[in-house]
Amino acid sequence: MPATLRLNDGYEHTSPELAEDVKELQRELNAEGYQVEVDGLFGPETDGLVRAFQAARGLEVDGIVGPITWARLRDEAVVWPTTFAADHPQRNAERVLIERLGYGPYIVDSAANELVAADFTTEEGRAVLAGIGSRESGWGMNTKPNASGAAGTGDFAPRRFPTKYRTGPMPPDGGGYGRGLMQIDYDAHPFARGSLWKVPGANIKYGATVLGAAKAWLKERTALTGEALLRASIAAYNCGAGNVLTAIRTGRDVDYFTTGRNYSADVMNRAGWFAAYWQPSNS
Repeated sequence: MPATLRLNDGYEHTSPELAEDVKELQRELNAEGYQVEVDGLFGPETDGLVRAFQAARGLEVDGIVGPITWARLRDEAVVWPTTFAADHPQRNAERVLIERLGYGPYIVDSAANELVAADFTTEEGRAVLAGIGSRESGWGMNTKPNASGAAGTGDFAPRRFPTKYRTGPMPPDGGGYGRGLMQIDYDAHPFARGSLWKVPGANIKYGATVLGAAKAWLKERTALTGEALLRASIAAYNCGAGNVLTAIRTGRDVDYFTTGRNYSADVMNRAGWFAAYWQPSNS
């Protein structure tokens, strides 16, 4: 895979070592019907054509030619990086649950509806939602009581009280703060204080709306684009967009306030496993 490219790459005063990759990009754009001189210089004209291509293919329009844009240019499957082996037992167990219990269509529908509206591609959204569900609940295997799946809860660490919704350190129904497959937080979301969180499709859809809203909020307040914005949005799913913004403005990694300080990195690693499994030959 060629290097990730962006505006001003290939020039003598910036990154002349990328000129050949820029030429390949320009040749691919020409093959797609766009017209640009193959000069190895990622200037405003090439940038504009990349953005036009991204818009036409339903990609995030950021002008950055990373793995997803390269794959679309070449009509290839997207390769997501992951450290998990194809036969990883936990990931495969989660995949089996998704398939056996029929969660797959809910993931795809939420990606296509809630997340495409937030500038995700369906493929990207599908993989990220799978990664979040994996991290949050092991797709139901890590919830209690007794790994009760879609109707189970997690996060049983007591919190300060009283609050508007609690008189004690735990939710009054005896469950944990994380609700269902996507572990929607009881204190933060009215959805988690009702009963719909137990419904798999509703829980996945709500998780997608939380992720999409975080991305939109951060996009308005930061200069992040591409993978950096994606990582920040995933981190916000765990610790809140305000905390991610604080991390960015204080020069910290977007995962600084997340659980284990590795949330978005871990979710993307898991997402890479699911993306690889769901390539067309396996889907």
